[in-house]
Amino acid sequence: MKIAQDVAALPHSIDAEKAVLSSMLQLHGQSEAITECAQKINAEFFYVPAHRAILTTIFDLWDAQKGIDLITATNALRDRGELEEVGGPAYLAELATFVPTAANVQFYIEIVRDKYIAREMRRAAEITIRRTFEVQDDKPSLILDELESRIASLRSLHGRNGFLPAIEDAAERLSKPIVRTDDVIEGLLRRCAKMVLGGASKAYKTWLLADTAISVATGTQWLGKFPTKRGRVLYINLELDGADFIWRLRQVCDEQQVKIDSGYLDIWNLRGHAADLSKLLPRLLARIGRDHYALIILDPIYKLLGGRDENKAGDIASLLNEIEAMAVKTGAAVAFGAHYSKGNQAQKESLDRIGGSGVFARDPDSIVTFTRHETDDCFSVETILRSHPPIKPFVVRWEYPLFVAESTLDPAKLKQTGRPQLYQAQDLLDLIEEPMSATEIVKTAANERGIPRRTVFELLDELKTTGKLRQPERRGKYERVPV
Repeated sequence: MKIAQDVAALPHSIDAEKAVLSSMLQLHGQSEAITECAQKINAEFFYVPAHRAILTTIFDLWDAQKGIDLITATNALRDRGELEEVGGPAYLAELATFVPTAANVQFYIEIVRDKYIAREMRRAAEITIRRTFEVQDDKPSLILDELESRIASLRSLHGRNGFLPAIEDAAERLSKPIVRTDDVIEGLLRRCAKMVLGGASKAYKTWLLADTAISVATGTQWLGKFPTKRGRVLYINLELDGADFIWRLRQVCDEQQVKIDSGYLDIWNLRGHAADLSKLLPRLLARIGRDHYALIILDPIYKLLGGRDENKAGDIASLLNEIEAMAVKTGAAVAFGAHYSKGNQAQKESLDRIGGSGVFARDPDSIVTFTRHETDDCFSVETILRSHPPIKPFVVRWEYPLFVAESTLDPAKLKQTGRPQLYQAQDLLDLIEEPMSATEIVKTAANERGIPRRTVFELLDELKTTGKLRQPERRGKYERVPV
């Protein structure tokens, strides 16, 4: 293998890349040191393809909780059929002893990262030059805005730790064209944003997320209502057995009558590897890279809580900040499901239906809730959107294995739970034509309406709370409040 072939074209440091790999092969079981490396570098930063393949293999061994050294890395590359492509056993042996110690690995990473940034800067400049030949002379502001966007991306996504974007003058920015990220689901979700799909327990959320992935991967409408922009999708499956998840995908594809082309839907089965997202995120980012995916799906989100409490605002805020970092650093939209709290959801605002801390239902950029409709197998869908115009509520019907739009139903008619509709507070009020004691009311309600004793007292409390009934004296008779 000719490592040096055609390397003079772009900024690079082969020695620094080799030093990083050599150090990682020497770290062995030092998980904290490997975590620190993963937070600062990924395969995309390497210029030499063989080095990218070796780093990916090292991270795969780490994810599988296997030892990392010359022997395990060599065997793993051989099993993948990539050993000879990266230079064979001799080149791996050379890497293992390229530096005498791993103590300076962070300095080597800094060199590799700086060279990567330099390459990306040159790429941005070349794109800008090419654009000057494509745009009319009277539109230089458009090219300038695109260049500034690329520079800002380099600064915020690939800059040194602790770098903050520059403070901008609003008037100057408003005078230029506004370039926003593309929608992944039209009118609902754009790149670099977060979307939560809220629903009751066992309300087909995984099926819905699978349908979302397939819709974007094939460029077909989501829920038969929202156009999607076709893009590559990564589905991180943290719960289902791999074969079971593939079976579900097949059911959805067959029902939609679509075929997923190679390169448009990647599956990462991490059942048994779920962990606190703060610990898993560096490894995820190391594999995902930048601008490879239009949409990333996390399913289910509770598997990434770790030791955090879903009812504590601070814990959930930190989790969602990590999801936001994933969205920004990968350039992808990130979607996940969240379960409803217990109780009658029809009596709550849509924002208050999602269980756990209220941050779950207020932080995401796109909030989509699926609440049971009074019609069997139907759900009212409501949206709260930060970056898109409002969408009127609508109804979908569950027709295994998909949700389909149901335009004939009123989304306001949500399913009521709890006390049967037969026992209404007004029905009890109609029986109290004159002041009555609790004993008299219980007896009358049982004889004339068949209302149970416990329900009578619940209705009495409701009538007092709403100001329709009063009890002037403690334990005295109840009487109607004049209208």
